[in-house]
Formats: sequence, C-alpha cells, structure tokens
Amino acid sequence: MAFGEFVERHESALLSFASAFLRDETQAQDVVQEAFLRAARDPHRLLKNPNDHSSGRNWLLKVVRDLSIDSLRKKATERKAMNGMAVIADQYSSSPDDALDATERVQHARDAIDRLRPRLRELIILKVREQKSYKEIAEITGLTATNVGFLLHQAMQELKSDLKRVV
Repeated sequence: MAFGEFVERHESALLSFASAFLRDETQAQDVVQEAFLRAARDPHRLLKNPNDHSSGRNWLLKVVRDLSIDSLRKKATERKAMNGMAVIADQYSSSPDDALDATERVQHARDAIDRLRPRLRELIILKVREQKSYKEIAEITGLTATNVGFLLHQAMQELKSDLKRVV
C-alpha cells in the first residue's frame, strides 16, 4: 500500500482521536500532520508486523497521543504564563437546567469527560471512541493492561460521581 493510501485510510480516525483528546481541531490537525511526517521519515515503523495492518495505526495513535500530550503541556504552560485561569473556568461552565433531554445528557457526559485528568480522558477516548482493547491501549500508552483496567475503572467512577453531582 502506498503511503498516500495509508494517510487517506487513517487520517480521519486520527483527526477524530486528536480532536477529542485536545478539544481543538486546529491543534489536532497540526498533531496529526506531524505524526504523518514522522511516519514518512520512519516508514518501517508502520509495519512492525506485516500480517497485522492495525500495528501501523496503533503506532500512529501512540505518536498522535504523545504529540497531543506535548501540545497540552505547552498550552498549559502558556496559559499559566498569561494567568489565563479564567479561560479554563469559562470553558467548563454549564447551564443548570433542571429538565434534561437526551441532547443535554450527552453534553453533560462530554463535559464530564472533558473534566477528567488528561490520562483518564485519553483512556476513555481510546476505549470508547477508538474501541481499543486493554492490550492495545497498553501498547499505545506504555501502561500495563492491568493498569489500563484500573485507570479505566477509576475514570468510570469519577464520571459517575461527576454526573450524579451535575444531574
């Protein structure tokens, strides 16, 4: 498969992952572009196992994840330097409607996921949106499968608690 075909096949999924992780589409595009540049410079990484085409996508997901974390750290440092804590507070504010329809519930769930620590948020995204197994998540994040399970359980408990408080 040509590199261009590989990019076409995986670009939208990687953009979706990065956008969910970063909550910034422009930043996500930059991260995915950098990941593909790294893949172009080191194409043998895409096919660690020639019989397993998902290994290339998993490697790219790991690269996108790592670049996203770097981007979030850089953004946080800039925000602290500019004393932009009000921006964060505004980002997480929500309206306190009592009657929640399905759309509002989905939004509350998304907001709750956004409020998770970055590590827990990334695990939820990999498990739910990307439908990765614990083993695949472990490979992408560098954690053990057991630790992935523990952290996902912790994330679900935090989401449950947060949603009970909001609703």
